[in-house]
Amino acid sequence: MNETCEVKGVAFHTFLQALTELRGSGAAELTRAALPDDLRERLRLGAVSSVGYYPLAEYAELHAAANRALHRGSTLAREIGAKATEIDTRGLLRFVLGLTSTELLMRHAARVWSSFARGSRVSTEQLEPRRYVVRFEGLHGVTELVRVELEGAIERLVELTGARHPQVRRHENGAGSAVAFWVSWG
Repeated sequence: MNETCEVKGVAFHTFLQALTELRGSGAAELTRAALPDDLRERLRLGAVSSVGYYPLAEYAELHAAANRALHRGSTLAREIGAKATEIDTRGLLRFVLGLTSTELLMRHAARVWSSFARGSRVSTEQLEPRRYVVRFEGLHGVTELVRVELEGAIERLVELTGARHPQVRRHENGAGSAVAFWVSWG
């Protein structure tokens, strides 16, 4: 595995769409204005394509900019994770809804993640029925707000596959580019 984690460009666009749906177009515009000049200009010009791959560190800049502009921190990051997952399951991750159970989702977590990112990996470990640890490794460029977004995304994805009362909580931070979550449901 190389030292760069990259996410599909669609994630950048979905982030801004989720932010617009959650807080309105004004919030998305304030966030764009708070981005580093280069990234803001590339997004404006359409140079971040939906199918291209871009460093996770650049994606993390979206969270940093939203936090600078809106001052909502972890709360907004988790909401964006959930809303972006809803949007993605209408498009990029539509096949996930074909998984007939949350158990199948857990077994296919690596496939789901690989449709979204490269240069990193995810693994799952079943602890008992309806209780897993989901581990991410190689998330070079990850920030605290991206970790929080992952919590919200996993929880919503588990819920979308039929789980009742899902809970996702950080299990361990790991060493910089690693993070693990407890995932459980009723």
